[in-house]
Amino acid sequence: HPDRVTALVLRGIFTLRTSELAWMYERGHLEHVYPDHWAAFVAPVDPARRHEMQAAYHDLLFDPDPAVHVPAARAWSEWEARIIAVRPDEEEISRTVEPRHAVAFARIENHYFVHGGWLEEGQLLRDAPRLRHIPGVIVQGRYDACTPVRSAWDLHRAWPEADWRLVPDAGHAWLEPGILRELRAAT
Repeated sequence: HPDRVTALVLRGIFTLRTSELAWMYERGHLEHVYPDHWAAFVAPVDPARRHEMQAAYHDLLFDPDPAVHVPAARAWSEWEARIIAVRPDEEEISRTVEPRHAVAFARIENHYFVHGGWLEEGQLLRDAPRLRHIPGVIVQGRYDACTPVRSAWDLHRAWPEADWRLVPDAGHAWLEPGILRELRAAT
């Protein structure tokens, strides 16, 4: 509803494209950057299903047995929490893997991901020109492992009127000093 939006401040751009989901959750990508955390992420998944991590996790996360879905949810949530910032916050990680939080977070996120957000491939970027009359700011961390810079750059190219702010020393977490500084400046 672009007619109802006066301005947008966006951070950590993720457009739900297959390539972005594969980058974060499938073999051959971030496992090269975070092999130790990747090993913990894949641990709950049967080795025969590690070629389809999102689908395998969906089955684990929605298994009615807490002995199955809780460890899976904790592994999913810890994977993200460990790679979200340039300098991970151990206190925040411990909150993230608390069972109730982890189950809710992992189930919601995975459910959207296995369904592609109920969007056509590339739909958000394809429709980005609908934003061209809306003032906007795109804040992105250079070392954002969760939502790679490429996605933010692609959005900026589709919406060139938006103010592009690449934070050179940050990852994905909004609490990283450079990200927080740019968000405050934008608002």
